[in-house]
Parts: sequence; C-alpha cells; structure tokens
Amino acid sequence: MHKILNRFKDYFKSISKHTYIKLGLFLIPLVGIILKGIFLQSVIQNKDPYSFDLILGFSNSSSFLLYYLAFALIFLSFGLLFKGRGRIIYLFSIDIFLTLLTLLDAMYFRGFLTVPSVMIITQTANLDNLGGTVLSMLSFYDILFFIDLIILGIYVFFTRNSYKETPKRAIRSFLLTLFLPIIFIAYVPFNLYILNNEDVKNAYLFDDYDPTNTAKYFSPVGYHIMDLYTVYKNSRPYTLTNEDKNSIDDYYKWKEKDIPNNEYASVSKGKNLIVIQVESLESFLIGKEINGHKITPVMDNLIEKGLYFPNIYEQVNEGTSSDTDLMINTSLLPVKRGSTFFRYPNSTYNSMPLILETNGYDPISIHPDKGSFWNYANALKGGIGFKTFLDSFAFDTSDQIGMGISDKSYFEQVVPMLKDLDSPFYAHTITLTSHGPFDLPDDLRKLSLAPELDANELGGYFESIHYTDAQIGLFLELLDKEGILDNSVVVITGDHAGVHKYYNSSIDKLTVKEDWYDDTGEANVPFLIYDKSLTSGKTFDTIGGQIDIMPTMLYMLGIDNSEYENTVLGRNLLNTAKSYAITTNGTIKGENLTSEDNKQLGNILQLSDKMIRSDYFNKDK
Repeated sequence: MHKILNRFKDYFKSISKHTYIKLGLFLIPLVGIILKGIFLQSVIQNKDPYSFDLILGFSNSSSFLLYYLAFALIFLSFGLLFKGRGRIIYLFSIDIFLTLLTLLDAMYFRGFLTVPSVMIITQTANLDNLGGTVLSMLSFYDILFFIDLIILGIYVFFTRNSYKETPKRAIRSFLLTLFLPIIFIAYVPFNLYILNNEDVKNAYLFDDYDPTNTAKYFSPVGYHIMDLYTVYKNSRPYTLTNEDKNSIDDYYKWKEKDIPNNEYASVSKGKNLIVIQVESLESFLIGKEINGHKITPVMDNLIEKGLYFPNIYEQVNEGTSSDTDLMINTSLLPVKRGSTFFRYPNSTYNSMPLILETNGYDPISIHPDKGSFWNYANALKGGIGFKTFLDSFAFDTSDQIGMGISDKSYFEQVVPMLKDLDSPFYAHTITLTSHGPFDLPDDLRKLSLAPELDANELGGYFESIHYTDAQIGLFLELLDKEGILDNSVVVITGDHAGVHKYYNSSIDKLTVKEDWYDDTGEANVPFLIYDKSLTSGKTFDTIGGQIDIMPTMLYMLGIDNSEYENTVLGRNLLNTAKSYAITTNGTIKGENLTSEDNKQLGNILQLSDKMIRSDYFNKDK
C-alpha cells in the first residue's frame, strides 16, 4: 500500500504546474456551463421566473447532471485541438455562445412559458421594434449567467504566462473527452431504436415532446442539439400514411353533428365581415371597473347588443400572433415546432378569404406591422389567399405608440381603405398598441390608477386595453358615418393572452390587488360578434377555441357548410351540442366529454401538424 501511495505522489509531482493551470482553464467553463443549466431550471420551475431559486433549480436537475456534464464536454472537447492562446480563445468563444443561448432560453420562457426552437431563433425579422418587449424579459439576476466568464477572465489574466508555451494538441484527450460523452448519451436511444429494447432504464427521457422537459433532462445545450435534429426531420416533406388519412376521416365524422339550423343561420347573409384582432386582449378584464372607470366601456356596450363568447381558449403556439391569423382564417391549429407562417407560407388551405371570394366577397388583410414580421405578407397572400394585403408601408406611421402606428391613427386610415372595396368585403384588421410591455404614454392614461398599480405592467395593460377599446369605438363611429356599419357584421377577438402570458410575476408583487387580477390558469380571449340588425344580445357559456371562429362566422354569413365542413377542425359555436377546446400543450378543456370525445380531441394537434406539413388540401398533388 505504501509503495502504491508513493507511486501516486511521484506521478503528481511529475505533472507540471502549467498542466494544472491548463486543467483549471478547462474546468471553469465546464462547471459554468453545467451551472447555467441549473440556473435555467431555476427560472422554469420558479413561480416568479424573473428571480432565482438555486435550490429549486438544482433539485429539478440533480438527477440529470451527468447528461449536463456530457453535453458540456462535447462542446469543450474541441478546445483540446488548439494550442496556447488559441485554446483560450476557443473556450471563451464557446462559453459566450452557450451563455447567450441559455440566457435567450430564460428570456423566451418568461414570455412564452417554453424554450425556443431554432426555427424561432432564426426568424430575426421579428425583432423589429421589439426592443422594449425584449428588455422587459431580462432580470437583474441574469448576471449569474456570466459569472463563470468573469472568473475565467480573471483566471486567464493571472495565469497568462503559462500560455506562452505552444505544446502539442491534446489529440488523445480530445478523442476521450468527445467520444465517452457521446457513448453515454447514445446508450439509451441505441437500445430503444436499434436494439428495440424498450425496457432500458431512462427510456422516458427520449420520448417526451415538452421542450422544457427536454431542457431539464439534457440541459439547454442538449435540448438545442435535439431540437436541431427535430427541425431537420420535420423539414422534409411529410407524406400522410393510410393510418393518418383514416384518423383525419374519423375526426371529421366525429365532428359532424346533424343539428337543425337555428335563428343564427344566415342571419348576416350578404353582409361585409370585419374582423378586429386585438393585440393581447384577454377575457378577464371585460366588464370590469377600476376606480369607478370601466376598462372596456365600448366592448361592454357591444356585448349587450351582440353575441359574446368569453370562454374561448388561446390556441397559439410558437407563431404567437401569426398563429391567430392562421386559425381565424383556416380553422387549423398551428404546427408543433416553429412558426407555420415561416415554415409553410404557401401550404394550400380551404381558407375563409378563398371561400368568401368564391361567394362574391372582396377579401383584404390590413396589418399595421411590416409584411416581413412573422412572414405575414407571404403567408396571407400565399396559401391563405387574401386578394389584397396591406402592411405598415400603406400607412402614414408618424403617430407612433410602442412598437408601431397608434391604434387611433391606424383605424382612421383603415376606414377609407374599406370604402374603396367592393361590397360585400371581408376585412381582417389587426391592432398593435396594446402589445407588451404595455407602456402607454402618460398623456393617454385615463383610468387614474393608484401609483403602485400604475407603475406595474398590470396597470399598463389596463390603460393600454382601455385606450384600444376607445379606438375601436372611434372605428365603429367612422364606419357608421360612412354607412358601412349598416351592412356589416363585426368580430372582435384577442390574438392571445397578454399580461398573464408575460407578467404574472409582476402582478404577484402588488401589495394591493383585487382577486380578479390574478391569473386563473385559463388563457381565455374574448370572441364578440356585433351586427346592428340583431335585436338582442346573448352571452354563451360554451367553451371553444380560436379555430371555432371561422365556421361560426361562415354559418352567420349563410355559406353552405358543404363548402367547409370537411376542411375546418373547429365547429360552429352558435349551433353545437358540445362544449370543449384543446390547447396547444395538449390539455383538453370541456364539459361532459365522452372517451371518444377525448380520443378525437387528443389527436387533432398531431393531425393538424401533419395536414399542414403534407399540404393535405392541395388537389394538384
């Protein structure tokens, strides 16, 4: 035993001081990259994603730290192929890259409650005018992501003389550091997919479709590697199998219900359709007052006269607002990864603008954004088939609020555009001012909020929606003066949740608040239909989703359901025996659902993804 200990002592004495220093150069970024994965879990698992709870982060990732280590080693191993200062430059560069990538994951999670796909990261056109929103996703605690870089910089400075030597590249160490982690990572999928051994331990890690779970199991580094593979796999044209086709047919047979028409059938036949898609509008504040002021007085008044669905579930995915454009106009759910408008702008749809155009309508989509934002121009004029698409270049944009033209100026300029259309027309309009971070200028704030609430994002949200509500009222007044409103049906709906989607942690910090301020966990957007000819209003408790808007409106407009019943995934909410919706995380919301109902609803996310990717409605294929 004494001889063995002496041999170890002799071995370590033979290792030069410079070798230990170079080992430290490797270990600092290695530990730092692993810690960044733990920091990200602190953000994901914490009730307040803007703060850090390292114990919570560690407890949720501790079982998977060997995977964190393995993925970090793969990236760092290539530093062993460099000599001297080249190794320092590489290690700094890869550490900075992985730091920024993990910080992006944290920021994106705060905004969208998931981690981003490479499909989203590459869509840099969407960063136009989003500076305020991006900055609002940062936290003071994010400095923790850069601690190892600071330590590494100090370490290199004090050990700089050790890197003047130019030793040989550590080829054997590189091969060992690269391939051992790869073998460790590949052990489970090799057993699963090559040896078909489904009983292998940890098999569940490779059978999960939740990006946040993948980031937890394999670290942010591992998640993005797997996401690249998934994107590559899904980028290839998809061919529907016979099983897929049968599942689609089964869904349409299940959805079709032989229910007699009611009083809403064709009630707005031949009228113009005007859709007002309101940025970040949620149902929870409709009908609410604060300090004696109604937050949405215009919409409250319209609800008394119109048809109102407060229980519409948000169904957007990674395409956020653009996914709403897709669902309102096609009644299909967005693809599972990335933005549908970026990935499949020219897929074939039996869309609402195309159906209405064949019935004599003049369809137009009018966006206050640039057409490149979310690839709106290509998608809405391409596969969705709007005859005319207008974006910010068609407007005088001198009156700016937040990320673009003010809603007031936008609506004032939209009215003459609608006057020039042939009647009947279908106009799809979008608002912008109530986009986060809800920093409406002081001179436009009218609710006289308490200082604490006024300084909070929730107060900014109340003020922003109150402003937009007033501009909707102005828009309707202008349409009425031009005689357009007499022959129009108007739809008002939200594109997705707003303050509860992005700023729940800010609401939690309020010391004085009403119960209704809090997130109920129900991401509901309003769906309001107003037609001057309706004699009385009605509120429906029916649960629905954004894909239900298109068939509901076509029913009111008197379009024969044979033109769309076997192409829409949604159903007519004005004449349905079921109350349900499915969210894009696979959660089924509903009442009195049978096992068959749950089975069919559980399939449609996957089916819609396959239908879009395979260009299902293209008859020329």
